Amino acid sequence: MKSYKHNLANPLTSILSPSEAERRTNTNTMRIRVQFHAQLRDLVGMRELDVDIAEGATVHDLLEKIYAQQPALRPHNKSILIGVGVEFVDRNYKLKPGEEIAIMPPVQGG
Repeated sequence: MKSYKHNLANPLTSILSPSEAERRTNTNTMRIRVQFHAQLRDLVGMRELDVDIAEGATVHDLLEKIYAQQPALRPHNKSILIGVGVEFVDRNYKLKPGEEIAIMPPVQGG
């Protein structure tokens, strides 16, 4: 009887999306929920996006990862505001696992 050796890929990566598999197999990542507001939501065509990113990442790191997936946002980089909870944060803010981040255009008065 022949013996067959199979070189199987990680079973998680074969059934899960790449980002979900990465999150489950790499314990040094965290998931951040990003909410888009106003015309930025219209620009990307979605209300929310879950992003898996390395622990210790900053808002700047998160934005770079988002821009890679949503290049139409990059031209707005200098003007967008980032909110965590009820406070605005700067690009050096260190993200925490499970946080919800709001990305919005500048507030305009009328």
